[in-house]
Amino acid sequence: MQKTNDGKQTRRLQIVGGSTYVVSLPKNWITEMKLKPNSVVSLVKNPNNSITIYQEDSINKEDSNPVVFIGKDDSVESIRRKIIAMYLSGYNIIQIKTRGIKIPIKHSKVITELVRNTLIGTEIIESSSEKITLQVLTRLSQLSFGIALNRMYDTTSNMHREVMEALKNQDLEYAQEIIKMDDEVDRFSLYMRRNLNLALQDVQVLYDSGLENPAECLGHRTVVKCVERIADHAALIAKKIKFLDGPLNTKTLKEISEASEESVKVFEESIQTLIKRDYEKAENIASNIQNIIEKEKKIMKNLSDSDPNNAITKLILEDIRRIAEYTRDIVEVVIDENINSVISK
Repeated sequence: MQKTNDGKQTRRLQIVGGSTYVVSLPKNWITEMKLKPNSVVSLVKNPNNSITIYQEDSINKEDSNPVVFIGKDDSVESIRRKIIAMYLSGYNIIQIKTRGIKIPIKHSKVITELVRNTLIGTEIIESSSEKITLQVLTRLSQLSFGIALNRMYDTTSNMHREVMEALKNQDLEYAQEIIKMDDEVDRFSLYMRRNLNLALQDVQVLYDSGLENPAECLGHRTVVKCVERIADHAALIAKKIKFLDGPLNTKTLKEISEASEESVKVFEESIQTLIKRDYEKAENIASNIQNIIEKEKKIMKNLSDSDPNNAITKLILEDIRRIAEYTRDIVEVVIDENINSVISK
């Protein structure tokens, strides 16, 4: 045995019975992980030719109940940030307490709204004048990463198509409904980021997520953020409708609608390439995205300076261009994660 440091040790394989190989584990590791003789562990052969040995529920944050102490002078945004950070860290029980004072009404209200509108699968299981306890009930097996991603991208695509209808008809009520849909995308974004953080810590969560190695968590986090941003731009277009000075002219509206549809289609294709791990398709999409961006620039250049909606139209076109740019980031993730499928070794 050769000891290198507390986190890594080198040991020799030994053969037992002619067909079984064994390796000894450091006693202090066993003690720290609370393993005992006859404890069951799982072994996973990773794509990078490494082997992971882990105990089931090795990252069990159900047994850890973090407490956030809040005071009457804390801002509601500070409280929101703390709770969301613990949710993303993977804790299943979150306690919010005060130090001997009643929780201010504005604080209890923001906590209730956060649970109801933002944190998927989270419920308030205990509430008193000085303490509120949250529990995350939804598990990855109940709402898989793939299902959540599909729900997120479907909602985002629908937002962009529906906002074009609202723009065409200058329907402010319809626009407000589209803005609300952005909250749904944000909820799934937080849920997936939570699971990606857990996957980096627990190999079982990694495989339940459908990912092959921890490095993919970084790429998928980028994808989730891109989808969230694309939805944000649909909401931004919806917010701009009320500032229009009358309807857009027919030609401009048609060009904007066509540019939006092209951008949405490559966005949808990019998600499919991610799911199917299709390197070649990702390359094709990456090549086409610049053409879409150039079309958007051409439309903007040809806008009439005398048009009273000129400024708003340019902002809407920029929102559409951002769809293509974020889509390019998604396909780059697909290319990076699947480059091994097209190289010779």
